[in-house]
Amino acid sequence: MAGAAPTTPTGKGGRKPLDATINLVPFIDLLCCCISFLLITAVWTQLARMDVAQKSKAPSGPQEEQPQPTVQLTLYVNKDGYILSKSTGESIPIEMKGDEYDLVKLSEVMQQVKKDHPDKEDITIKSDDSVIYNNIIKTMDVVISAKFPNISLTDKGAGG
Repeated sequence: MAGAAPTTPTGKGGRKPLDATINLVPFIDLLCCCISFLLITAVWTQLARMDVAQKSKAPSGPQEEQPQPTVQLTLYVNKDGYILSKSTGESIPIEMKGDEYDLVKLSEVMQQVKKDHPDKEDITIKSDDSVIYNNIIKTMDVVISAKFPNISLTDKGAGG
């Protein structure tokens, strides 16, 4: 019969031998490649990170009582430009310059707000669905450079 197993015993006492040689070199090569890949990619995850908190209605865990800030800042981003709104009722519109957002004017307004409220570090950015993602990132860069590092990003449908 072709392909049948041999019927003659090949080991001691009619059993198959238990001695087997395993080539470990390919396994060690694969392990070295995997470790190198993980070490190299671990560095890039820290460089491309941007901390953004998402506001939600449900509490995510035990809540500590924090003193309420005196002024809430909200920056609305829509197809017509920016609107910086304070919880005091004041709002500052920043119109678009041509077909681009006026980031220079936004920077000036944000620096003035920081002078008015030096202890304030958080702001909420609310954007329309029609706003391009790259414009939101540029807006966040301007806000962070104006020393507002704690950014909450929501859409206009969530509470406004």
